[in-house]
Amino acid sequence: MRLLYVGCILWMCMTGPVQAQVLQGRVTDAETQEPLAGATLFIPALQAGTATDADGLYRLSVKRSGTYRVVISFVGYQTLSETITVAEDPVTLDVVLLHTTLEAPAITITAKAQASDILSTPQAVSVLEGRELDMHRGTTAFDALGETAGVRLLRTGPGIAKPMVRGLTSQRVLVIQNGIRQEGQQWGDEHAPELDAFDVDRIEVVKGPASLLYGSDALGGVIQASSGDLFDRNRPLEGEVAIQGLSNTRQGAGNVQLGGATRSLFYEGSLSLRRAGNVSTPRRLIPNTALEEINGAVRLGRAFSWGRVLGEYQHFNAKLGLFEPEEALEGGDRFDIAQPFQRVSHDRTKLQLNLPVGLNRLEWVNTVQQNRRKEFEDEEEEGALQKQAALQAETPALFLRLTTVTSDARFHHRPLGRLFGTIGLSGFYQRNETLAEENLIPGARTINGAAYVFEELSLPALTLSGGLRLDTRALDVNANEDLGVEAQTRHYRAFSGALGMAWQPVTGLSVAVNGGRAWRAPVLIELFGNGVHEGTIRYERGDPTLESENNLTLESTVRWLTSHFYVEVSGYVNTIDNYIFPRRTEATDPGSGFSIYQYEQAEARLWGGEVRMDYHPHTLEWVHLHLSGDVTRTRNLDTDTPLPFSPPPRLRAELELEQKQIGPAEQVSFRIGPTFMAEQTRIDPTETPTDGYTLWNAALSGTLATGGLTITPILAVDNIFDTAYISHLSRFKPFDVLDPGRNVRFEVQVQF
Repeated sequence: MRLLYVGCILWMCMTGPVQAQVLQGRVTDAETQEPLAGATLFIPALQAGTATDADGLYRLSVKRSGTYRVVISFVGYQTLSETITVAEDPVTLDVVLLHTTLEAPAITITAKAQASDILSTPQAVSVLEGRELDMHRGTTAFDALGETAGVRLLRTGPGIAKPMVRGLTSQRVLVIQNGIRQEGQQWGDEHAPELDAFDVDRIEVVKGPASLLYGSDALGGVIQASSGDLFDRNRPLEGEVAIQGLSNTRQGAGNVQLGGATRSLFYEGSLSLRRAGNVSTPRRLIPNTALEEINGAVRLGRAFSWGRVLGEYQHFNAKLGLFEPEEALEGGDRFDIAQPFQRVSHDRTKLQLNLPVGLNRLEWVNTVQQNRRKEFEDEEEEGALQKQAALQAETPALFLRLTTVTSDARFHHRPLGRLFGTIGLSGFYQRNETLAEENLIPGARTINGAAYVFEELSLPALTLSGGLRLDTRALDVNANEDLGVEAQTRHYRAFSGALGMAWQPVTGLSVAVNGGRAWRAPVLIELFGNGVHEGTIRYERGDPTLESENNLTLESTVRWLTSHFYVEVSGYVNTIDNYIFPRRTEATDPGSGFSIYQYEQAEARLWGGEVRMDYHPHTLEWVHLHLSGDVTRTRNLDTDTPLPFSPPPRLRAELELEQKQIGPAEQVSFRIGPTFMAEQTRIDPTETPTDGYTLWNAALSGTLATGGLTITPILAVDNIFDTAYISHLSRFKPFDVLDPGRNVRFEVQVQF
């Protein structure tokens, strides 16, 4: 009742009569003074914008007087951010944009409660979209992130790629899809997000703690995968067909997407299929690493005079082979998925409402998700017939089901002078069930509730932002005799917060500083796990005495953008209390032969930095040079040793040759360059060191327009020289299994 009362007071204070004001002006080229037709003006606080006409003129209706940040962008020009005050009389803002051959992300949707230009964002952010994303698309939705500074991929075969941000992975990196937490990774740190690679049009990475807006678990950062704005469609029928092939695994994949709009109704549907064989290394095939996928999505939206409603259903279904060290591949079908294997399916239903309330905006999102994970395993020889019968009846040895219901309400209030922000309430109910004979974790129910506030002060050359969040959680654990777990209830309560600033002393230069605090409660596998975990290739034991993790991070980012040069340098220090990690013991499980890993806690510190540079020489319009790198250092402060799975330093260089047109082909781009991976000798005592290596990659793409179709072929080669190497972040590393060899990727997209 108290929260309801406070909400009503805020509602009455922030609503009121709406009187439209006018922002108008002209956008021109800085050198030629020619008008720029189609330039976009966007006010993040209002989620409102417009575009210029043929004469470069624009006129935007603003519903209430106030001070706003306006983002002006146009393809091929440097994005500009201006702070303006709208009064009763029309306000004129004439904008002059500088031409640039570089592309830096103009808008970030994840780092703050409302969309913002990247130069006024206090945290380090990386964005992949458009052709950049398409040219790096692989088997999983996050394969394209493998070369992003500060981001690594923790791999278990071709179909499982777990993002690692600044040395943190698993539950410490929160995955968001279309604004909603992806709930399906609670059973272990090898479980990858269940996302369709074809259903991702944009990936945004916020590095550093981000629990303020998205809840617990974001100690390392947030990765948001977006499927595009359904309400951008403006024709009755449009679509895309994509076909993809990968040589290394003999993979074939295809996707069909259809959608359109009729008056106020918007609709979209997609279906994708994928089949891949065993991974090939320079030494041999890796047995039982094949996979099969079938995924689909349906979205339906309606625009009303009082707001927008969006409904969405997504289905992910995969069958994955599980590698076992003692196996040897002796001929046979390369695409055969033998025992043990997993069947993973994930269903998600979403209902979202966006309601203008005067100049305020209410965003309400509700989702229901269910993740089902079944493992089919080998048994003793004398039980082979019984096992075969069980497999035919689709009876799994392990069956885990996770059902999650979430509800998030965000009230984006009108600007109060130069201050604007968001007040939010968030809650979820989660039920975990163990439904087969094998018990890895007990059943449990989780209830979580949270309230938070995020505010931003926009000054002419300075943006200050910050907020506070309170989470409270109850974990009800079911009794389980096999695991020796008694029925119990655990309670957690924690504060999250952030405070940051972005200063722009001159046009194109931004200096940002951010501090944040986040938290994470231990999950069931860490508390009560006791059994063979086929996915991680180890026997895992939990510790019921584990406490919540809490971290404190300080980071700084400098960005400088000119017409021919962009550089971004970031540095950070992240201290974590009660850091949870699995430590390899000297013992071996006699049944499986796997090493036994015990979950422990320690005080930990991670520090490092990233650099990104893009350069376009003045005299060579068709040449681009790209350079990026990162370094992460970790320390277990209790033992004065590095943490397990610490990534080695990395440097990536790339030469890009680009032409607007070559014959009938447009936007032709060729990229080639090496990635240098340093050796990793700073290791946990239970690990082994890893040698350094160099990989060369190349990609070629272009666009053909014919007969109303837009055809985009993409040809790429990963590991051109078939280099033999072992990644320090590979789960197959303890078994001396090489990483994938040469891989030729070919994809054709046809839009109509």
